[in-house]
Formats: sequence, structure tokens, C-alpha cells
Amino acid sequence: MKRINFLFSLLGVSVLLFSFSNCGSAQGSNTLKFEKSPAFVISEISSQNWVAGTPDGGSGTNIHLSFDEIATDVEIIKIYFSKKIEALKQSPSDSNKFTAYIKDKRRPDVVMDIDPVKEAQNTLEIDFPFELADNEAVIHYKENGSDKFYKVSNIEVKPLLAYPAAFPGDKN
Repeated sequence: MKRINFLFSLLGVSVLLFSFSNCGSAQGSNTLKFEKSPAFVISEISSQNWVAGTPDGGSGTNIHLSFDEIATDVEIIKIYFSKKIEALKQSPSDSNKFTAYIKDKRRPDVVMDIDPVKEAQNTLEIDFPFELADNEAVIHYKENGSDKFYKVSNIEVKPLLAYPAAFPGDKN
């Protein structure tokens, strides 16, 4: 009798654990859908890596996006590119041009301590919601107040932009 109770208990625990594992995997699935025909026409999209001429200057990537047409009820929000998320800023001189300035972040120091309160100060990286190839990006926009996503492929990669260490003639 004890053996049968033990088997039923083991079976119950197994079913419970299996159901929890299925719930977790459902949460991780990508529920965002891509628009097939957005309310805009892209004329050009390109990426350009850059590096500063000083050690503390950093590095990053600029994304340049130009539209041939864009509906008046569309608000361009941000871009997802190379496992990074950045706001797209409209050009003050041309309302059909946008740029995202993605600065590479330095690797933060990680606190390793026996005290879990001190380790809790470590920040977690945000999960990137899309599986993208190196030449792909996702544009997040709002149309009539509703969030929408459009996947772009074949992004042109422009040559590296290396800034000089100092301006010529700078004597400071």
C-alpha cells in the first residue's frame, strides 16, 4: 500500500512539474507579429559603425532610415538592431529621415559577494524580443495609436567611421 501511495505521489509531482515547465516555455515565445504592408515606404536604410579617436570616446552604430512615403497618422518610435533597442529621432531638416544612435556600452562590473543583497545590485540585461540576422532590423511604430512592428532586411552596411584622436591644430 505504501508503494502505491509513493507511486501516485511521484506521478502527481511529475505532472505538476511538467505543467509548470510548459507554462514557462509559452511565456518565452514571440507573440509580436510583423506587418506585411506598413503605412510607409522605405527608400533607404543603412548602418554605420563608428569609433572615437580617444580611449574614453567609445564606439557604436548609427542607423539611417529614409522614407519615400509615410502616412500622417504614423509615429516612428524605435528600432531593434543587433540585439540593441534605440529610439529613432526625426531629422529637424527633413521629416522623412530618421536616425538611431546606438552607443556600445562598456561591460559593467559584476558584484560577486557572499551577501545576496550586494549581488542583487547587479542589473540584468533586457531580453531581446526578436531573432534577427545581422542585416535585419525591426521598426516599431504607432499607427492610429496602435503599436506595430515591421521587419526590414538587406540593410546596407557603410564603411567604419573612425574619428580622429584630436582636431588638427588643437594645442590644448
